[in-house]
Amino acid sequence: MLTVALAVPAAPAAASGGDDATASVPADGAALPAAPTQVELTFSRPPVAARSHLAVVTEDGRRVNPSDTPTVAGRRLVQAVSIQRPGVFTIAYHVEFADGGEAQGSRRFSVGTGAPPPAAPVPAEAAAAVSEHQHGVDPVSAVLLVVDGLVVLGAVTMLLRTRRPRHAGPDPSALPGPSATHPGPGIRPVP
Repeated sequence: MLTVALAVPAAPAAASGGDDATASVPADGAALPAAPTQVELTFSRPPVAARSHLAVVTEDGRRVNPSDTPTVAGRRLVQAVSIQRPGVFTIAYHVEFADGGEAQGSRRFSVGTGAPPPAAPVPAEAAAAVSEHQHGVDPVSAVLLVVDGLVVLGAVTMLLRTRRPRHAGPDPSALPGPSATHPGPGIRPVP
């Protein structure tokens, strides 16, 4: 039972954190002559649309995507955009993957400016749009956590309730070897 308690929590944990995007359309740093109607991000593993958020914003913080929940097409997230004028745009995203991992990052592109976008931090509006969402508790993880707790509690209870028999050792008079009545060879008994 203790083996089960140790094996369940030791299941592989999904990676979390960095920018897991392998490609984007428009490409990061692209200078486009005309506005795209959608943006795409490709990842190394399948994302979950309902738990992923994407915002496309102008330099002054206006959103150009009607929804922050993109659609999934394989390992790609696709988001419709409505870009009405030239400028620099930032795609900011927070993605949860089917394996439970997460990634976040940003991409920049320009439309109608004739120059790639300058290096700049992610606009606060874009960062806020993808970070201010809440996710519920994953029901499978919650059940596994409860099962882990019950298994550990059962193992601890069994260990505490199991009594070890007291073992005082063998009777010294039953042991072979020198004693007061049978000293060993070359030893005289004490009168």
